[in-house]
Amino acid sequence: MAKFLFLTDTHIGASPIGFHQQPAYPEHMEQLIQEIKKLAEQGEIDFVLHGGDMVDKCTEETLKEAARLFDLPVPVYLSLGNHDLDCEDALDKWLRITPQFFIGNKPQYTIDGGDCFIHVVPNQWEPGYSYYWKSAQDVFFEEDQLLQLDSALEKYRHQPQLLSIHNPIYGVPMEQSGKDQIIHGVSDEFSKLVLGRLSRFPSIKGVLSGHNHINTLKQTEQGVFVTGSAFSETPFEYKIVELTQHSLSVETRTLSIPVSFEPVYNEEKSYVQGQEQHRACTWRF
Repeated sequence: MAKFLFLTDTHIGASPIGFHQQPAYPEHMEQLIQEIKKLAEQGEIDFVLHGGDMVDKCTEETLKEAARLFDLPVPVYLSLGNHDLDCEDALDKWLRITPQFFIGNKPQYTIDGGDCFIHVVPNQWEPGYSYYWKSAQDVFFEEDQLLQLDSALEKYRHQPQLLSIHNPIYGVPMEQSGKDQIIHGVSDEFSKLVLGRLSRFPSIKGVLSGHNHINTLKQTEQGVFVTGSAFSETPFEYKIVELTQHSLSVETRTLSIPVSFEPVYNEEKSYVQGQEQHRACTWRF
């Protein structure tokens, strides 16, 4: 069994604030992270999985600050997002300055949960470049990434598995947002690429993502597909995920420790937090 905390899009060092859904307070991460540290200290979680965009810009300063803030009593793993990779030598910086966030000093790796496994597979953004995001949002995986993933999936095909990628494979449905179009739509090609793996390997029980800064949860016969709101945005939410031999549960929690500032909340975008069906589920298989 693996019980872990999933959070995403902390955007450490963002100044000014760029893309956001709710008001963002990355400058207060020191306070916000205290609840995560408490859960780790109390033994409630085995590890923390960060869904990407840990920092807003990839500099030595922001990476060192991220390492300081996420120095927790449990392992912290990172599934690199586009903001984490905004310079051509970004991957080198991450592996050199913060090797503790990765397994085997590689950006793509598998977390061993004992009798279940979580595969971290950062998707690519800029055609023609590996682990680099300049401006494109052309989401894809490189061929060697897929070969490595398929090998890992085959190795553990008889155990429950999860995938962690930064870009979701489904957009935010109109039923949730109330908008007249899907928010953060995803190309059919990318979705089919991931869903094809779920068809070939039924032991994959779900996909965890960030990027859109919105809580979503879609459950199909193939699995559970989850995205998280940004941890640095009001009301500062994270998820507790538990994967066993026979079940997957996801619970979204709102920060409960008081903070010293007065965060603002945009009620017009309450769909970011979602209703209960977008925040939690328990699936027994």
